[in-house]
Amino acid sequence: MSLTIRPAGASDADTLFALTAGLIDDHLPGQTPWTSVERIRESGFGDDPLFEAFIAERAGTPVGFVSFFRGYAGWRGKAMGIVHALYVVPNERRSGAARALMAAVAKVALARGWERIELFVEEGRPAIRFYETLGMRDLEHRHLRLEGETLERLAAAAPL
Repeated sequence: MSLTIRPAGASDADTLFALTAGLIDDHLPGQTPWTSVERIRESGFGDDPLFEAFIAERAGTPVGFVSFFRGYAGWRGKAMGIVHALYVVPNERRSGAARALMAAVAKVALARGWERIELFVEEGRPAIRFYETLGMRDLEHRHLRLEGETLERLAAAAPL
């Protein structure tokens, strides 16, 4: 059975939610998703979409997805793509689905003149080896996050 890759639309919000729940469960077993079908629909397919996505299907059944958005490579002064999430259901791993999804993002990046594609992977995850097989290189940067009370505290100190 052949694999197909297609752009996700608003009617795919349920599918994207289910696949996102699978991704979350891979990383944090038992964790309830922090998002919802409606939030995905609004965030990805509203007036100001925050992301785009592709869905991989085999025989009409969704087996994976990739979500991405445009960022800015400030040192180069050019747009770039940022992959937010890539997930393939366990029984489809090593089938070429993840590679096909990343190839679809690469095609978008080239068509839009994006400088590069970047993504973040947690240390020690087996996915790092997969990304390296695509030709991605580990920049050995730390991925830092500011949220919640610490975000609010820093914002309160802004001189604006």
